[in-house]
Parts: sequence; C-alpha cells; structure tokens
Amino acid sequence: MILNLNKPKGISSFNFINRVKKKMGYQKIGHAGTLDPLAEGVLVVLTDKDTKKQDSYMKQNKVYEAEILLGAFSESFDLEKPLIFSEKAPSISKEQVEQTLISLLGSLTLPAPLYSAKVISGKRLYKYAKQGITDIELPKVTSQIDSIKLLNYSFLEKDGKSYPLINLEIGCSSGTYIRAIANHLGDILGTKGVLYSLKRTKVGDFSINESQNVPLD
Repeated sequence: MILNLNKPKGISSFNFINRVKKKMGYQKIGHAGTLDPLAEGVLVVLTDKDTKKQDSYMKQNKVYEAEILLGAFSESFDLEKPLIFSEKAPSISKEQVEQTLISLLGSLTLPAPLYSAKVISGKRLYKYAKQGITDIELPKVTSQIDSIKLLNYSFLEKDGKSYPLINLEIGCSSGTYIRAIANHLGDILGTKGVLYSLKRTKVGDFSINESQNVPLD
C-alpha cells in the first residue's frame, strides 16, 4: 500500500513510520524522502510489498512552504541548534527579497548542511558534527529549483528589533536541502539566514490537502 501521511513536527521520519507500523500492523514499512524532525507535511509511506517501489518514489519532485528568518544563524541552519541573532537587524525590503529569489531559479549547487545525513568517507555529516569535527570539506549538492515564490513578508520582534521573516513556496527536485537555501539566501542579501519552519506540501502527485493524519497516542 502507498500512503500519503502528514508527518507532525517533533518526530523523525524513521520513528514516525515505525510507530505507524506498530499501530496499523504492517509487516514492512518504508518512506520516500526524509523530513527533518522539526519539519512537517507530506511523507509518502510504502508498506509490505510496495516497499520495493521506494526508489521510484524517492525521485519525485517536492513542494515546500518555508519560513526563513533573516539576520539570524544557527549551526544546523534551522531551530535544532540555538539561534544567534545579528546585533543589528538587517534592513532588507520585500522588493530586494523578490529580486533575489529570481536568481535561485534553475540549477543550484550548495554545500550540504553540516547537520545532515549526507555521507562523507562512510559517515553521516551530523555524526562528525556531534563529535565536534567541523573542519571538513562539505560535499556539494546540486538541485533544480523549478519555482520559488514569496508568500508573505513580516517581522519577528527580538529585543526591540525587527528581523525580516519571509514565507516562501519552493518547488524543487528531490534531495534539495531547504536549510541550505535559507543560509544561502541570507548570504546573498548580505546577512544571515536560518530556516524557521518547514512544511512539505507536495511530493509528486501527493498533496497535503489529501494527506492523512495518524494519531500516534
């Protein structure tokens, strides 16, 4: 069976599908495309005999809604690690953001985040990070950005300062690190950028509007 499930925040994809497996009594279970624990949204789950189809579903394009906070940084490029705010909130207009987004369309090559499951020399990057090994050359990942649109432009208030908080819709190829895009966008705009929230709204033809919620209690 192929399931379109809505993974909630606060649980890894691995732990989520294993709880689904126990709850629904499947013999085998897998998923097509990991969502970080802090992310939510569409997770294509394959059960029993359909687990053999995993590779074909892994390659499908994705659509995300991402909030990116400008003027802040974290080692993980998201809220997994503590946020470090710039002393001065950046002065960036909505028009500047929209113009910069256009430059991201097409083929985009960025270093994989240090806190990611990308493998180098037989070990996942996040394991290096947890051991305090950070002086390694990060592998480059090339993605295709098919569409990127500004949905909302607002501000996060912190210590009396207003930090731009932008909400984007991003259509991209499989394997794209949205956290890396957040960091890269901050660099282009002359500041820092961190992924503040992430929801996957589409995987191939699987949409969030048709996604099933699974109570895990």
